[in-house]
Amino acid sequence: MRILLLAATPSELGPTVAWLRELAVRQEQNVLSFERVEIEVVFGGLGLISTAFLLGRRLPAPPAVQLAIQVGVAGAFDRALALGQVVNVISEQLGDWGAEDPNGKLLPPAALGFPPGFPFGEGGVLRPAGPSAILPYPTVAGLTVHRATGSQTTITRLRESFPDAQVESMEGAAFFYGCMAAGVDALQLRAISNYVTPRDRSAWKLEPAITAVNTALQRVLTPFIS
Repeated sequence: MRILLLAATPSELGPTVAWLRELAVRQEQNVLSFERVEIEVVFGGLGLISTAFLLGRRLPAPPAVQLAIQVGVAGAFDRALALGQVVNVISEQLGDWGAEDPNGKLLPPAALGFPPGFPFGEGGVLRPAGPSAILPYPTVAGLTVHRATGSQTTITRLRESFPDAQVESMEGAAFFYGCMAAGVDALQLRAISNYVTPRDRSAWKLEPAITAVNTALQRVLTPFIS
C-alpha cells in the first residue's frame, strides 16, 4: 500500500517527517518504507494552483496511491472550534468561484448556467470517499480561498454565501478535487491556527496548531506502520 502525505509547506509536516524517518525500514528520497506500507511525502506549495498541478502530475503516475492525506492549519469561522483543535475536513467548496453581481454577491457557476459536473456534488460541494468517519476528530465543512480572509467585508460576504463553512484554507478544494478525479481515497486533517477575523497576525497560534496536527497525524499513521 502507498500513502501520499501532502502539506503546503515543510514546516506543517516537519515533526511527522522526522518521526517517520526514525522508524522507517528504508528511505529513498521522499519515500519512507515500512513492512506493510510506503509513505511518499510531498509539498504542494501555497494555494490551489500548485496543489492541483502536483496532484494532476502525481496521482495518474505509478506507483499507484491508495490513500492521500493532506495536513495543515486552517482559520476557523466557527467559534465553537478552539485554537489548536484538530479537525477532520470532510467537504470543501470554492469561496470565489463564479461571478460577482453589482452588490458584491457571489454568483456560483450554476447560477450562470454552468452547473459543475463530476466530481462536484450538489451546490458545488466536494465530498470525497475515504476512511474519515473512523477518525476521532470533529468533522467540519471547509471553504477554500485564493487569499486568506482579512477584512470584515469579505468575512460578511463569505458567511452569507457559505453559511455552513466552518474552516478556511487555501488548498483543500484542490486536494479533494484531485483525489476524487483520480479515484483515490482522501483525508484532510487540519488544526485551527486562528479565527477568521480582520487580519491580526499577532493573534495566530501557528506553532501550537502545527504541533497538534502532527500529533494527530502520527496517531492516524501508527496502525499502518506498526
